[in-house]
Amino acid sequence: MILFRSILCPTWRRIGYILTKPIIRNEITTTTKTSVFSNIEKSLSKNLLVFEYKDRLLPLLGAIGFLQFIAFDFVAYWSFFLFGTVTAKPEHLTSNSTIIERAATIVPTKRFRYTTNIVIVILSGAIFGACIIYPARCIRRLYLLKDGSSIGVVTYALWPSARKFTAPLEYISAQTSLQNSGVFHKIKIRKRWFSHLVNKREGTFYNQSIYETVIALKRF
Repeated sequence: MILFRSILCPTWRRIGYILTKPIIRNEITTTTKTSVFSNIEKSLSKNLLVFEYKDRLLPLLGAIGFLQFIAFDFVAYWSFFLFGTVTAKPEHLTSNSTIIERAATIVPTKRFRYTTNIVIVILSGAIFGACIIYPARCIRRLYLLKDGSSIGVVTYALWPSARKFTAPLEYISAQTSLQNSGVFHKIKIRKRWFSHLVNKREGTFYNQSIYETVIALKRF
């Protein structure tokens, strides 16, 4: 009877709540920590997608560069024979002479032909090289692998070794700050020539906190 009255009494009930409140708080905190830990375990039970960038032009950029290289080579081949028919003597110029004919009077015809072809081939080759290298630098998908100590990178490169590869976290260096950089955020990977580009404007960060605190943490 005394125990029953103590339960119904507001004063004793308040005292009992005060005594049991720390126990309840500890149970809730333990449950929360266990839940967070299980979520981390679940996220690391498979590769975690951190960043993704989708672009329609980049997969075709290599083919576009190759086509322009072939087209410019045809132009160089055609111009080599075209300039061979130009007379480089000033006395042969007339009012109807073209710009090419007038330019050939300044530079000897043979040198003009070879110089023009070399310039065209170098220019088209540089454009072709840029169309090959640039997609290989753009990160298409970035993963934190389930081991928690390395990343997986997928780019738009044409060759397999640069299209998909993995690297340990100690090989990763963020070259710029994510907040202060422009469209592209640069990350450097050791044993690779060029920095890789993260398009933060058009790309999607599925987990930016992991990117900043785990992947892009180092500077070297």
